Amino acid sequence: MATQVLDPHPPGPAPQEPPDQRTYARTRATRLLSAGAYLHPGYRRSVIRELLYRRFRVVAPSYGYDAVSVLAHALAARRLRRIQWAVAAGVDFVVVLLLSNSVLNPAVGVVLLFWVPWAAAYLRRIVTLHVLMTRLREDGPDGGFDGACPSHARLTDALARKIDHEQAGRSGIVFYGGYRPFVGAGLPLRDWSNAQLLLGAPKTRIMARKSADGSPPDLDTIERKEVAAFDVHEITSEVAARLAADLRDETRPDERIDGLTVEQRRYTTAIRTNDRTTGAGWSELPSVDDLPDIHWREDYDAAREYLCVRVGSWDEELVTSIFVGFDLKGNTLHTEFYTYVLGPLVADFHLVDQLPAAVDGRLAARVAWDMFTAAVRWWVSLSLWPLLLVPERFLPSWAARWTRPWRVRRARQAAAALLLSDRTTDTSEFRLGRYVNRWRNCGALASVRELATSETYHHFFQQSDAVKYMQIVERRLLENIRAFLDEHDVDLVEHDRAQNNILMGDDNSQNFYGGQQSNFGYNYQPSSGGSSGKAGA
Repeated sequence: MATQVLDPHPPGPAPQEPPDQRTYARTRATRLLSAGAYLHPGYRRSVIRELLYRRFRVVAPSYGYDAVSVLAHALAARRLRRIQWAVAAGVDFVVVLLLSNSVLNPAVGVVLLFWVPWAAAYLRRIVTLHVLMTRLREDGPDGGFDGACPSHARLTDALARKIDHEQAGRSGIVFYGGYRPFVGAGLPLRDWSNAQLLLGAPKTRIMARKSADGSPPDLDTIERKEVAAFDVHEITSEVAARLAADLRDETRPDERIDGLTVEQRRYTTAIRTNDRTTGAGWSELPSVDDLPDIHWREDYDAAREYLCVRVGSWDEELVTSIFVGFDLKGNTLHTEFYTYVLGPLVADFHLVDQLPAAVDGRLAARVAWDMFTAAVRWWVSLSLWPLLLVPERFLPSWAARWTRPWRVRRARQAAAALLLSDRTTDTSEFRLGRYVNRWRNCGALASVRELATSETYHHFFQQSDAVKYMQIVERRLLENIRAFLDEHDVDLVEHDRAQNNILMGDDNSQNFYGGQQSNFGYNYQPSSGGSSGKAGA
């Protein structure tokens, strides 16, 4: 895949080439994440670290964004910062040489030593504003964002193809490296499971309702049909096809869910080992053909298949994902249902849509003044750094205001570090872990999209839409499972009872926002306005 050539910091707008065929290159989520690379240095470092320096790690699946574009803009933003410091350090070095040789007046030299770094930082800020106003605006003077990304020597064609291939999940396998297999999907919203005994349907409806004396029928005395045999692959494929038809392909345009995606994916770990005793190099990750044809093996390297139903709304800024798994054991159908939500991006990333249309003289003067006042605040805050060790509730209001930005940034960094941590401790008696074959966890721990998820919803309807799409898919899923079982002559009494309990739990859960409700084997964990996701790094 060729990477588009686009200079990120020219003096004026430049034409942009349309990107290659990357599915989510033009989405709102991609644009805001790219803007966040210029706005948040911590997030920029996280993107570069995960996608460039840790390229041995598999990229997490994409949920409505393009990681190639985000990495390209992160590298461009870092290049701007490096140019700033290189210019400031180079010019100051020359000034020091001139002062040491008595070529430059000492007073002028001291002024230059302080003014040059300030001027370099000022120019970088002006260029960043220009990029955000022109290239990353939804509608800019030169057409706005169209998915093109800056060129960079570190973003090679091979790396771009790797990222695009892995985040698209074209192989059908998702390699995860942490505890949760559904990496990249956000935070859990709700889950339930159900086990249904596959009894044959009664031959007559009357016998199924009651016996001769009016008492409930005995299951052993009911004459039943023979269940038409089916396997896990058959029910998974049939339910996937019916969900796509009911919600997107065969419904009216005004009722269609255009952002619906229905896929079947396998989730497995990605551990590469290096056996030094045999001289073998690092082992390769398995492909679909390498996996044993055993459904839901029970071991650490097992690959389990789930039906992934994804709804991208709000132009892919809000993504609701439902993972459905089926298993057949002991003439019993076991169904698992997991819902994950990617909430909106952090509020600061949306600043790109609120900037003026262009940089004029008034804005340039205001930037200069703000940089001066920011320098004053920085020196004051530096003198108050011991207050960061004091809990905020014990500080006076003025001190809490000064230290709050640093506390928030530190909390985000801690959350990101915890999310990306994959270290294990060797507690054996002789620390025998030092002698085992070297291994490397190559599975995805988190996506760059998850690291930029807001702590709160920005709009009331975003929270309601996340629940809405979950309930719509859940209701259609239960109905399609029922239709499939009915076609295979399975008794539906037990399914209907479980379905009523699940749907009744949906209704009751609306009264438990901010808490947790458990009922009939499922766990509902709604996200209130204050805890909807991880903060950005």
